[in-house]
Amino acid sequence: MELPSTRGLQALAALKRAPSLSKAAETLGVTRSALSHRIAELERQLGVTLIRQVGRCAKLTDDAQSFLMVMGDALDRIEAAAAPLKRRRRQLRISTVATFASHWLIPRLPDWQRNNPSIELAISTTTRTVDLAAEDFDCAIRHGLAGWEGLTATLIFRESLLPIARPDVSELSATSTIIRARSRFRDWDRWQRASGKIDDLPGQSMVVETRAQAMDAALAGAGIAMMDAAYAAPHIASGRLRALDTTIYLPEGYHFVTKDAPMPRSEMIKRLEEWLVSQARKINASLSHAPAQ
Repeated sequence: MELPSTRGLQALAALKRAPSLSKAAETLGVTRSALSHRIAELERQLGVTLIRQVGRCAKLTDDAQSFLMVMGDALDRIEAAAAPLKRRRRQLRISTVATFASHWLIPRLPDWQRNNPSIELAISTTTRTVDLAAEDFDCAIRHGLAGWEGLTATLIFRESLLPIARPDVSELSATSTIIRARSRFRDWDRWQRASGKIDDLPGQSMVVETRAQAMDAALAGAGIAMMDAAYAAPHIASGRLRALDTTIYLPEGYHFVTKDAPMPRSEMIKRLEEWLVSQARKINASLSHAPAQ
């Protein structure tokens, strides 16, 4: 038995919800003529008349009404089942942390969109470690030393620490106010030890919740924040912030990760990985204090 055309079924369902053929065609994004052809093809397949003219209006016949009633929400369920398959052809779902997303990834998305207009990025932020094998993500950006079991990791950039402030804020001194992020409370201490400036930390401080808030506080002139050079680079380049001292580089970094699989990674994932690494190289090239290779 020949199965009825889904395009014809969509046309019939649209006509049931719309007051006319023209309105039904508009909801499907087709012409009135195309809609009529789809319903005519469905009538041929089913062997019954589905619409009749009442004056200038097209009305569903009793057979059409009964057919749609039995069909119920089958079309909606088919579309719901097909949606993830369609998405995977053109969309990459990526999980990352909020600070990386807001201060590094999202500002660079216009470049991605210009060069990859057919690939949509769906970005999700979370503080927990997602399970790529069990959750609906294609890839993730993780912070750490790499070596995660069952994952392939590519370094995007090593993490760094750099004291930054607005140009009108004084140099780092005993009278300065430092801005600490509760989520990264040890950053100032790590910078002190690595830079050798153990006794130079000011006594005044303010505490905010995240590094994103610390950046906002520094931009507002509230004091000196400790920030990753990659996050601060655009603000330094624009003159909104300035680097006050030495940049130190940490063992940790941000890595692009995908699950190990027997099949090769998709071309879209490869393209995203290459783009992320190339963007990080541009930042390193723009920082005069980039580490020697």
